[in-house]
Amino acid sequence: MHIRDIFDKDINRSINGVIKVQQSDEESVKQELSEYVVTRELQGHFAHFFESYARALDVPTDKIGVWISGFFGSGKSHFLKMLSYVLENGEVGGKRVIDYFDGKLKDPMVYEDLRRCAKVPTEAMLFNADTKGGNWKSGDTAKTALLRTFERVFYENLGFCGENLKVAKLEQIVEQRGKTAEFRETFANISGMEWLEARADYDFYEDDVIEVLQTVLGMSESAARHWFNGEEDDVIAIDSFVSQVNKYCEARAAENGGQFRLLFMADEIGQFIGEDQSLMLNLQTLVEEFGARCGGRVWVMVTSQEAIDEVAMIVGDDFSKIQGRFNTRLSLSSSSVDEVIKRRVLEKTPTANVELANEYAEKSPTLKNLFTFEGSRGDLVGFDGQTDFCESYPFVNYQFKVLPDVMTEVRKHGVKAKHMSTGERSMLSAFQESAQALQEQQTTALVPFWRFFDTISKDLEHGIIQVITRAQDAADAGRGLKPEDVSLLKLLYLIRYIDYIKSTINNITILMADDMNVDTMALRQQVAESLARLVRENYVARQGDTYNFLTDEEQDIAREISETSVDTAEVIESIKKSLFGGIYTQSKLACGANNFPIDRYVDNSLYGTAQHGMKLNVITLASDLGSATDGELTVKSVNQAIVVLDNDKDYYDVLLGVAKVRKYARTKNLAQLPPSTQQIIMGKQRQAAFGEKEATKLLEDAVAHACCFVNGDAVKVRATNAKGVIDDALERLADSVFSKAGYITDPVEGDGDIIRILRGAGQDGLEGFGGGNEKACAAVEEHLQLQERIHQQTTVGDVQRKFQAEPYGWREVDVAATVARLLAGQRATVLFAGAPVACTDRDMINYLRKNADKAEIKRRVKMNEALLKKCRDILGKFTGARDIPADEDGLVDRVKAELDNGIEQCQDLMRQHYTGTRAYPYPFQQAIEDGLHAMTQVRDQQNDPEALLRAFKQAEDDLRDFAEDKEDVDNFFSNQQRIFDESVALLESVSAEGAAMDVSEEAQQAIAEVKKILQSAVPNVPQLSDLNKAIRKAHGEVVAAHRRDFLDALTAELEGLQAYAEGQDEYPEAAADAFNQVKTNLESMKGTAHAAQTAQSIDALRFQLQQKATAAQRSIDAAVEAAHQKAAREISVPHKTDDGSVVRNVYEMAKPAAPKRQVKEVRRAQVCQRATLETPAQVDEYLAALRKQLLESLEGNDAIRLI
Repeated sequence: MHIRDIFDKDINRSINGVIKVQQSDEESVKQELSEYVVTRELQGHFAHFFESYARALDVPTDKIGVWISGFFGSGKSHFLKMLSYVLENGEVGGKRVIDYFDGKLKDPMVYEDLRRCAKVPTEAMLFNADTKGGNWKSGDTAKTALLRTFERVFYENLGFCGENLKVAKLEQIVEQRGKTAEFRETFANISGMEWLEARADYDFYEDDVIEVLQTVLGMSESAARHWFNGEEDDVIAIDSFVSQVNKYCEARAAENGGQFRLLFMADEIGQFIGEDQSLMLNLQTLVEEFGARCGGRVWVMVTSQEAIDEVAMIVGDDFSKIQGRFNTRLSLSSSSVDEVIKRRVLEKTPTANVELANEYAEKSPTLKNLFTFEGSRGDLVGFDGQTDFCESYPFVNYQFKVLPDVMTEVRKHGVKAKHMSTGERSMLSAFQESAQALQEQQTTALVPFWRFFDTISKDLEHGIIQVITRAQDAADAGRGLKPEDVSLLKLLYLIRYIDYIKSTINNITILMADDMNVDTMALRQQVAESLARLVRENYVARQGDTYNFLTDEEQDIAREISETSVDTAEVIESIKKSLFGGIYTQSKLACGANNFPIDRYVDNSLYGTAQHGMKLNVITLASDLGSATDGELTVKSVNQAIVVLDNDKDYYDVLLGVAKVRKYARTKNLAQLPPSTQQIIMGKQRQAAFGEKEATKLLEDAVAHACCFVNGDAVKVRATNAKGVIDDALERLADSVFSKAGYITDPVEGDGDIIRILRGAGQDGLEGFGGGNEKACAAVEEHLQLQERIHQQTTVGDVQRKFQAEPYGWREVDVAATVARLLAGQRATVLFAGAPVACTDRDMINYLRKNADKAEIKRRVKMNEALLKKCRDILGKFTGARDIPADEDGLVDRVKAELDNGIEQCQDLMRQHYTGTRAYPYPFQQAIEDGLHAMTQVRDQQNDPEALLRAFKQAEDDLRDFAEDKEDVDNFFSNQQRIFDESVALLESVSAEGAAMDVSEEAQQAIAEVKKILQSAVPNVPQLSDLNKAIRKAHGEVVAAHRRDFLDALTAELEGLQAYAEGQDEYPEAAADAFNQVKTNLESMKGTAHAAQTAQSIDALRFQLQQKATAAQRSIDAAVEAAHQKAAREISVPHKTDDGSVVRNVYEMAKPAAPKRQVKEVRRAQVCQRATLETPAQVDEYLAALRKQLLESLEGNDAIRLI
């Protein structure tokens, strides 16, 4: 059966697959209505729309906005057109539009809503927004383009010239005056042209129009000419426009019993608005004003590829407000389109359905395997089952999902293709035309995906068509291409922007499948050959395992890149980087405990730094050895491993292409190139990066299938991966190159093991080389002996490099451990800056490993045994220790440790006890300083162990002397320092007493003896205890005598003051009170005197006593004087009481106080001179002189006070 015979309807009939909103001829409309398919999805959309629309017939509403969204080809424009047909409900083919929907809607309630709404007189203005208003979207009219578009379709609906709003407004005025017929007739008579034909170009008829305006409207010539030449804005403000529309609707409603609807139905409004905020806000305002002022009589229905959410986002905060204007929102999906296509175009005859069902039952396993995409979406399948097969054939399920995305992407990436979104090309026509192309074939044929290219080609950019045309010409002429290559090229363009289908050979083979019985292996081979030709002829670019269509500009750039010359060395460098930087990164080969260094080459070009290890030489097809015979390669492989890459892998071509792209990009100044060129070059750079990754995989495969030649033999490697092949070849090479690797019988793990060796652990048998790594230690020691013999300085790094290289190949850590064994066995010495480094030095591990080149190593020569014995003897006597080490290093370390300890002790003693100035310095300072000097001189030789021991021997006498003195020093500071310090403190305290201590001869003798002992070089400290007691006793007696004298003086003063107070004739009570107050203060000095510990402090109390006694006497006088003053101001007045008794009342008079008495103070020491009186005459003479002085002091004063 031919494919043309399986369809229920003629596949070649005109089905108006190209849906145009302007299309209105009756035959086309009849076909549209008859064949319109109300899919399951559309059933819901009709129900939703007419529920909202019918509700507004009963209750006025402002919710008059309808937003219909759906991707290109979803049928949204067709749906809008059907709504216009239904709501206008005109007569088509002898019956009303509503009758065409009888039976199409499954829900009778929805159909009744349609019938009810269709009865309302309605004028539907269906228009494409871009067609009607696109000319206004630039220049000064851009911001009002949408408003102008709505005004245009309204005026055109009224019969006016909407494309020129100025003319339309003139026609409106003429119509309002009822002079339309007269205006047209007058214009025809004057100009000889029909107005309706000439009005679009009215500006060519200036004189005619001006004359008509004068004749019909009665305008003056100047007024008419002013209108004609006027440059005023021809657009009407939104509120005025809405007012006009509302008046029109009210008038039409009045003509139809109050029922009328006016519909603005704008197709592709989303594309028209784009990202212009002003246009979106115009739409919002229009819908809002129509809703508020027209009461539901005016509706605005629009379609857009974007949902209202996406379009409205451009206006930010007004998003919710705009959404609120379009309460009815319908979104059409692809499922609806699939159903329409299957029912309008692909519906089968009953016979065909049976035959196809049988075909599917037989071929379903084959079909399932045929349509299995790799690396794609899970919903891309061949057929979901028998029903899907019968409905879709000769198409495949995946095509219904992919083609809409192809059309959307093509539209995005082409200026011309953007018009596809207007409905000029639909999915319906695409599937019909593709089916027509196969109609003469049998029912096993399938539509390959490339067929869809021909259905959309007229909407593609000229550059794309030119590429296809040039390829077709080349194929027709046999210039490098074949006809099937052109079909594949078309396919690659279709999926160019579809990111969920990788354009691999396998996926391309699926997309090219054109028959259910296709030989997939043969087809895959054909696809691979076609792709190779297209790549070679520069129509297609390969990126890894994918292939991409090249535009004209891309082909030009690709051609320039292919002609870019690149040095072979650049490609080899890339191979080295991919091979040794990613596939085989090891620079050493691990064999057992050993790590053999590897020098890695590609075509004899070294990668990295030479390690003087095994040579691995990878040979590419660029090398002469790449085509050498096995015999030649065997000879060349002596002392190396040669790995010849499999030349069947095209790793070299890929990396060559990468190098060309990078070199080409370096020669271009991207910033100065056109944006399209920049994008292409950057894309090439991204492809180059991907190519490097692909080359790595190809290289890995080439190594896995390489031929190997090792040290003069052709070898067969069993490994199946790249790393295994190289490892196997190197292991074979290691066996022959590193013949002394087996000397390491006791490998170590790391620094921890080396440190333990340095500390003496694990050294059994080392002295006689009977322990681990015996041969290794002997080999290193032999090398050091040889270096010494030729007077060659050797670093640890030199040793590391020698024994890591052939024929040893030891690991770096094992070389370090072997040297550590020699150091610990005192068979070698490591020096840094010329000084030996001890095994215990914390930096030793670094000198053996990471800082090996900074440390020198030499064979060690043993010291004279007599010197060692003597030093052991001195050390024992110096320290008193018996566990003196017997080996050289142990002895040297012990000497150093003892010297460091002794020096540190001396420095601590000097710092703690011999700094600053002391009245009586501690003894033994000289002995400590001498010992410190002796030990320091010896320790200064510590960098040379032998010199250290010789100095230690020479300082024997000084060290022994210090050892003896050190015992006295330790004894003094441990047992005698306290008594010494007490004696010094005691001398300081008695020295402060001055002459008070002179009264005790015993004390003076003791003090002199203590001073003598304290000043002695070797003080007799035990003797100080008794002497200190004698001094303390004498001192106590002196203090007691001074205390007694003080207390006697205190008692005398108290008695004298009491007598003085009692001797006051006037006001004795006041004097007594004053004495009692000062008495307590004076008596408190007794406690202070008893607490005092020195005579000096008690003598100080004597002075205080004199001061306080004088102050007390003054207090008594002041109290008496105060009483005297008070008495002078008082009078006593007798007073008789009520009971007849007489009392005296005392009053203080307000009169001047009595003059204050003048009292002169005279010190007793001044009038009572010290004297010795022996006779009565001398006494009389002394008293006469005293009397004379006292009278002289009294003269001019009321009294004198002796203090």
